[in-house]
Amino acid sequence: MDNKNITNLIDNQYIMKKLAKYAVNSELLLDSGMKMCICADDEQEKIKNEFYKILHISVQNPNVYTLLICAILMDEEGKAGNMPFDYESDPTYIYSDEVIGMSIANEIAGTKGTFNFKWYDAKKPGIIGKLDKEGYMYLDDAVAGLVAGCMSKLFENIN
Repeated sequence: MDNKNITNLIDNQYIMKKLAKYAVNSELLLDSGMKMCICADDEQEKIKNEFYKILHISVQNPNVYTLLICAILMDEEGKAGNMPFDYESDPTYIYSDEVIGMSIANEIAGTKGTFNFKWYDAKKPGIIGKLDKEGYMYLDDAVAGLVAGCMSKLFENIN
């Protein structure tokens, strides 16, 4: 299956349609992953193909799926002013956003994914940084976990 067909397959899944409301799609997820990928030019196409395969499987995983829904709902509630803290300031004593991101990464790729999540969360490449700048306290970490988990699993599979 070529990349165009698999991205259509991925982006037409319900959870990806929910993420599309926040301008998140499979190509932007791949772009975020590739921004921190150190690989030879001749490996890039193989890496992209493998990323899409893992992403396709991951967004169907009921744990990943429900954690993504949780992040979306938490941000909706935060933006509506329904949190018991100042959501807009993203206080450091609230760490449930990181827990969601780490849980997604861990579900996809185990400890490697959790470790990799910290890099994606800190550097915020691509769509992850855009979500952060737009004030999505939970969704940026959930997407960082999704990308980190997929990239970690990818290198586990390729090597």
